[in-house]
Amino acid sequence: MSAFNCKVGSILAEKDDSVCSGCYARKGRYLFSNVKKAQAKRLSNLYHPQWVAAMVVLINKQSPDYFRWHDSGDLQSKTHLDNILEVVRRTPNTKHWLPTKEYALIRKELDTPSNLNIRVSVPMKNQHAPAMHLSKMTSSMVSDNVEALRGSDVSICPAYTQGNVCGDCRACWDNSVQVVAYPTH
Repeated sequence: MSAFNCKVGSILAEKDDSVCSGCYARKGRYLFSNVKKAQAKRLSNLYHPQWVAAMVVLINKQSPDYFRWHDSGDLQSKTHLDNILEVVRRTPNTKHWLPTKEYALIRKELDTPSNLNIRVSVPMKNQHAPAMHLSKMTSSMVSDNVEALRGSDVSICPAYTQGNVCGDCRACWDNSVQVVAYPTH
């Protein structure tokens, strides 16, 4: 979905030191008309009565071991979150990762399926991400100097050293990894 539809992210995009200022999903190829059209269609279909069933079919057809929700954009509502939770329950053979800055939607104790890791993103660059022990959530941060974090309890995302792909790393999906740091991009 479009990063321009992020609720918290749209506010943060206006703040210079936020992780959303200069957002990758608000520029480049994300601005092509065909991409914008596809994102708008996804948003308009988000509450379609068959959305959950369709997502389950698509995920099961591909049989991925791992699935990331939202390469851009974020949760739109509690209904959106509830629908994702239902998709996750119906795809038990896939490990899901849901990154979000929509704290208000996930603060309350959720009945989170064991194959889902909700990773809460901190709003400001270089802000240490607390482990979200009270809500049983993991977290992530963006750092201008991830090398300074080596040796700490923070897992450093290796994608920047391997062509901007996860490769074999699955830290973001792993709910035993409390904090993941991404280099500023």
